[in-house]
Amino acid sequence: MNKNEFGKLVKSYRQQRGWTQEELSDRWGYSRGYVAQIEAGKRKLDSAEQVVRLADILDIPQEKLEAIGRGIPQRKLAAVSSKDADNVILQMLLEPGRDMVKLAYMVWLADQNQNIEENLRTWTLKLEQALTSYAGEFAKSAQRLLAYAHLMRGRMAFDRLDFAAASGHFLETADLGQEMNDADCIALGMSYQADVLRKRGRYETALRCFEAAKPYVTAASLDVQGKHYAQVARAHYIFGDEQRFLRAINPALEIADQMKDSVMNLFSLDEVLCEQAAGFTRLDQPEKAINIFKQTDHLRPFRPLRELGSYTLEKALAYLYAGDLDQGIDFALRGLQLASEYHSKRHVRRMEVTYNRLHILPIGKDKRLNVLREAIIEAQQKQEGW
Repeated sequence: MNKNEFGKLVKSYRQQRGWTQEELSDRWGYSRGYVAQIEAGKRKLDSAEQVVRLADILDIPQEKLEAIGRGIPQRKLAAVSSKDADNVILQMLLEPGRDMVKLAYMVWLADQNQNIEENLRTWTLKLEQALTSYAGEFAKSAQRLLAYAHLMRGRMAFDRLDFAAASGHFLETADLGQEMNDADCIALGMSYQADVLRKRGRYETALRCFEAAKPYVTAASLDVQGKHYAQVARAHYIFGDEQRFLRAINPALEIADQMKDSVMNLFSLDEVLCEQAAGFTRLDQPEKAINIFKQTDHLRPFRPLRELGSYTLEKALAYLYAGDLDQGIDFALRGLQLASEYHSKRHVRRMEVTYNRLHILPIGKDKRLNVLREAIIEAQQKQEGW
């Protein structure tokens, strides 16, 4: 057998399953270094039995082996137990699910496609049903994927202001985290649950929920820690507590500086800077926010559709509160148009709240704000068909 071609085959099928070389070596019973040498074409397997065993673990088809070598014995069909059947069912669900859960939210950010959330819901239900009476080798992996699927569905529900559904999904995330003893899932579920309470005006309860999450946040990964601090900062600036806002946003910034930028991260420097800018806007320091937006404009010039809409509306708020009505209204109209394209009730509501606050101030008498009011009404009317 051509050891280079076999190595490529092993690496390809290992990556399809999302396994590290360490994970494959654990299943196979050989060292990670041995796996690495085989994948690099630097080592040949000692026997046909080793080839067959490795092919069975990775589920490499017989025809693939025969295409790169001769004399590979046919694998015998073993009797299938109920446990084996359950493993196959879970593996079939996990294969497409692994990438779908990672990418579904990013695709949803970029394109308001109703099928994305519906497909995620269907897959989640199937996985929950499969796990009901399952205790095999894929249980923890399936539970972890299920936890992140609920997290993504919760964020989608939060965007359409369905707080009951969002709260339920975040509770599932935390519960699954407890089952797996996974600090990331517990911290994320509790932090997002606190954010729902904050959004519903239950400030003290939200802070208690954030506080209860702290032990898990401390043990969580960096991006989860950063996400938590950013959410805590949001709760404080919404309720006008500048000192607590600064005490939360500063560690979030420090964590963001330590992290490598990746589309798979839950948290980034750009995100925390935008949160900082939003905080300064609502704490009556919009000039600081505008300066931060000048930095983020260069830091990330291209954004997914939904993220661009939110970002544009936040810039609108900063300019409106700074008294620059022309610039603020221009950003607001663009943001409302984007929000209508991706059907975000939350983003339209954000601009409505801003208009209502401005309307009772002296600046509210300016007739230019009538254009903004009409745009908000038009966006609200479109919501009836969403």
